[in-house]
Amino acid sequence: MDPMKVLAPHVLTVAMVILAACAVATLVRTLIGPRMSDRIVGVNMIGTQSVCLIACLVLRLREDWLVDIAIVYAMFSFLAVAVLTKMDIGVYRQWREDQKKSRWRSGDTAKRRDER
Repeated sequence: MDPMKVLAPHVLTVAMVILAACAVATLVRTLIGPRMSDRIVGVNMIGTQSVCLIACLVLRLREDWLVDIAIVYAMFSFLAVAVLTKMDIGVYRQWREDQKKSRWRSGDTAKRRDER
């Protein structure tokens, strides 16, 4: 009997448990993260770990249709990160415009010269 065929299911199970634990730890760090960019990276990491977990399930269960689910999940994860990044950039631009307007209203001429 081939030892790889005997050990492979156990190795895959251990890998799935480790991936799940890492995903939970990443979720906690994503929720705690001080900046929005930390949260975006955390969401991206969780998506990647989920796709890897589904890939391990494909090998463990020998179900080919799970590959399609992994591909669709990867596309949704990419779109989520792209949308979150676009929102974060928009919020930052709005904040920067508000800061410029408040400087002009306060009459601080030294800051006006620095902006030019």
